Amino acid sequence: MHLVVGTYERFLLGYNLPAELQEGCRLQRSFTHAAHQGPVRCLDAAGPWVVSGGQDDQLHIYDAKHNKDLGFMMNPGDGAIPCLQFYTPPGAQNPSHLFSGSDDGSIAIWKAGGGWEHLKLMRGHKGPVRSLSVHPSGRLALSVGHDRGLRMWNLAKGRCSYTARLEAEADLVAFNASGDAYALLCDKLVTLHSAAQEGAVTARLQHSRRVVSLLQQQDGAALLAGTDDGSLALWDLRAAAQQPVFELAKAHSSRIRAIVAVTPAAGGEGPPLHIATASSDGVVKLWDSRALSSSSSSSLQELAQVPTSGRITGMVLSAPERKAAAAAAVGAGGGAAAAANGQQAQKKKKQKKPQQKQQQQQPDAVADGVQPQQQQRQQRQQQPLQQQQQVQQPAKQQQQVQQRSKLQPQAATKQKQKHSKAAAAVADADTALVPRVQTKIIKKKKKSREEMQRAVDAAIGAAKPKGGKQQQRPGKKALKQQKSP
Repeated sequence: MHLVVGTYERFLLGYNLPAELQEGCRLQRSFTHAAHQGPVRCLDAAGPWVVSGGQDDQLHIYDAKHNKDLGFMMNPGDGAIPCLQFYTPPGAQNPSHLFSGSDDGSIAIWKAGGGWEHLKLMRGHKGPVRSLSVHPSGRLALSVGHDRGLRMWNLAKGRCSYTARLEAEADLVAFNASGDAYALLCDKLVTLHSAAQEGAVTARLQHSRRVVSLLQQQDGAALLAGTDDGSLALWDLRAAAQQPVFELAKAHSSRIRAIVAVTPAAGGEGPPLHIATASSDGVVKLWDSRALSSSSSSSLQELAQVPTSGRITGMVLSAPERKAAAAAAVGAGGGAAAAANGQQAQKKKKQKKPQQKQQQQQPDAVADGVQPQQQQRQQRQQQPLQQQQQVQQPAKQQQQVQQRSKLQPQAATKQKQKHSKAAAAVADADTALVPRVQTKIIKKKKKSREEMQRAVDAAIGAAKPKGGKQQQRPGKKALKQQKSP
């Protein structure tokens, strides 16, 4: 497992997590990549990949499992990339899609892995996209922007389905693990909304300082926040209290840019066992968070810290082995079932093969056993039929052509119906989020110099009179002579 840190100085830094997380352990740097030509604005990791968005309008992709730089993609919108998120379908090992927000208010959807194909560009915000969050089902997403707007996106159709005007500009939006609620962060206030009740506010969490980062517990029972003065605050979401139940002042000397759950709780219930925090002054800390609870005896124990000598803008956890183990267990069971089904199918094929051979051999045996007289009679009977067929062939060909011309529109309609059914099935699936968008780029052909000269000469020739010389206007003497008899 790696902690991947993005810095204002355009670098990505990786730190190996020790096998045993205990007091006095060390975080050793594993890699350093000069990722962008400007500051790193955002980070996300899923499966073997780590993606960073920068001020230079680029998305940089890394294979953290094999420590490889896979290259970069240009932002299809205009401006920097302030937010991005992977989407992993339920039960899958690797993510299927990548979402990236842009400073021009657009959201791009990419196919994760393979050729990293750009699928769709959704426009709606009138300012930079501050944050986005994809629902666990993959059917919709939420985004907040600099225009104080909250937008809901229908990912099956790839367009905005709902807009709302917020009281203040939101810094962050995030669905919980179950998808039945989402959190909005606006300066010092965190509001929780119910997705089932059309976004009704269920809780208001107030802090005296500006909240910069959030980490929600998997079971939705608690929320941990980092503030701009370096403090950590914990809210019990099951209680009606607006103030935090636990607060660790001066956990860092500057604002806490990111909070990451390193070791989640077993079964997803309770606080994470270990967390990591990163501050803008370049310090990464590892904490033992098993003592975090809603009681007054909550505490955090610092296990390790490392200075990165950079101004940190974000941090994520890259743990491809964690999901790979679960997927391998699922894959092993599925592989055994598939192997059993395959063996049964092979047995059925082996049983069918002798029957097919017998059926193929029967006509040959009958034909070989026919007597010569019978063969002659059959040939005599077939001669007039062959003559009739030769006469009827042109007429049949004409009829076939007419039938084809009549059947073509019907076939097209059937194909359209099949395509519409397939599109509906794709829209209902969780893994395919948006329909594929095909664009054609038509380039104008450049004219050669000779063609340009010919066009200029033709235009000049059309402007000249037919005689080849410009006709002069008659003078006063000529006009008098014409008038005189």
